[in-house]
This record gives sequence, C-alpha cells and structure tokens, in this order.
Amino acid sequence: MKYTRAIALMVLALPIAAAAQLGSSQKIAANVPFDFVAWNRVVPAGNCIVQRASTSGSTLAIQNTKAGMSTLAVSREDRGKAATGAYTLVFHKYGTRHFLAQVNIADGTVYRLPESKLERELRAQNTAPQDQIVLASLK
Repeated sequence: MKYTRAIALMVLALPIAAAAQLGSSQKIAANVPFDFVAWNRVVPAGNCIVQRASTSGSTLAIQNTKAGMSTLAVSREDRGKAATGAYTLVFHKYGTRHFLAQVNIADGTVYRLPESKLERELRAQNTAPQDQIVLASLK
C-alpha cells in the first residue's frame, strides 16, 4: 500500500514536472545568410530556429522550417559567464565553409558544439578559422 501511494503520487507529479520543463525552454531565431554544418549535418541558409531538445540542455534542435529540415546537435553547456544581453550564433569559417561552433544566450549561457569530422580535417590542414557572428533574437 505504501509503495502504491508513492507510485501514484509520482505518476500525478510527472505531467506537472514536464509542463515546467516546456515552459523553461528557450527558442532563438536567426536569419543565417549562408549554408552551415551543425555537427555533421548541412543546414541551408535562411531563418534558423535553435532550441533545447532535452531537459538537461545538452542537446540542441536546429531547424530551418522553410527548407523543411531539422537536426539535433549534442553540445556542452557552460554557465556562469557574464550576461551579455545578446543572443548570437558563432560560426567557424574555413574558406567558404561555415560550422556552427556555439550558441550564446543573453543570460550568459553558452552552448558549445563539438567539431564535425570535416572541420577537424580542415583544422588538421593548419587552416585557421575565422569567427563569424550572427545576431539572433528570442522567439
């Protein structure tokens, strides 16, 4: 009986916890003027939406709805940075190729994406990347 009551309480509390997580998810949108790679997947130029895809914040969903594509990218979340008040997408540029490197949130949270295989190969050729920043906004 004791366990049944505890399980019933957990089942009732689950939807409440899920609703709280959905309310805390952030979406940012940016008009990216070039195709880019996000963790081994090419994302076409256009309006891109980035949001957390997991409650832990380690997975990001990246969408280009006009092109009808979306992808997931595992990231490392860094907190405790100084708040900048700006939402930005930071890309590493090698020649004409762009790679999404990090997503900066206005509160100082930074999501860092791992290098793709192609970016590692370009870096191994001693090609220095240039950072290119695209401003985004909360959606």
